[in-house]
Amino acid sequence: MQFAVIGDRGLLGSEMSLHLKNQGELVRGFNRSNLQLDSSPKELAAVISGADVLINCVAYTNVDGAEKDWDLANLVNGEYAGKLAKTAALLGAKMIQISTDYVFAGSSGLPAKTSDLINPINAYGRSKALGEERVMGSGARFQIFRTAWLYGSKGACFPKSIAGKLLSSGAVKVVDDQFGQPTWTKDLCKVIYDHSLHDYSEPVVHAVASGSTAWFNFAKAVANALPESARYEVSAISSSELHQSATRPAFSVLENGQTKGPIIGEWLDRWEAASSEIVESVN
Repeated sequence: MQFAVIGDRGLLGSEMSLHLKNQGELVRGFNRSNLQLDSSPKELAAVISGADVLINCVAYTNVDGAEKDWDLANLVNGEYAGKLAKTAALLGAKMIQISTDYVFAGSSGLPAKTSDLINPINAYGRSKALGEERVMGSGARFQIFRTAWLYGSKGACFPKSIAGKLLSSGAVKVVDDQFGQPTWTKDLCKVIYDHSLHDYSEPVVHAVASGSTAWFNFAKAVANALPESARYEVSAISSSELHQSATRPAFSVLENGQTKGPIIGEWLDRWEAASSEIVESVN
């Protein structure tokens, strides 16, 4: 089986490519240097020819920036996703799309199920919802993996940012009223690969760590992973104090048990498994 990882230099794409190679799979990586997503599906198919599975790791992830650059967010997260799905259909390949918890409003106080109606409350969430819509209507065999609060050693992410700030200034303020599921890229890659090998007939999968926590508690866990952790101060603030452009869901938690595939373990256990690798990658 041949895999095409689109966006193979990013936080998830680089980890996905490495994971597939470690499994002995044939992997081709694509990025701006060798694939122009403004091309037609037919032109893209000629470049990606031979792939059995397309994994789209290309994303516009600036949540606040999307409020202003919504057209760019829709292009990257929506239209490009649909174009890649049409490319997969031409190739007879399976399309794997990475989506987000932010397609939900997070206002119910309950973990969102895969069957729940999406209702994004910010431009970033709407752009990812557009991507889901485009993929579903492409005619390709597809799976959509909704994930959340991704972190890893191969790109920018929350714990690396927090660790960097603590190491430089000794203190950081983090919101304590937004809840979600910190998810390690390595765990997500394992889930995606398992679904690539097995046909569970699940068009949408919630691939996130189990349990939930606030950004504040995650930041404290990051501080605890640093040498001489007692030196560092993590203070709680409210979302209203940040004056961010985009509204975030307050309870952005996904139900991850509705699958025949693997379920990622508790977020804190997984962070403790990942922490040394993440902290060592902080510049």
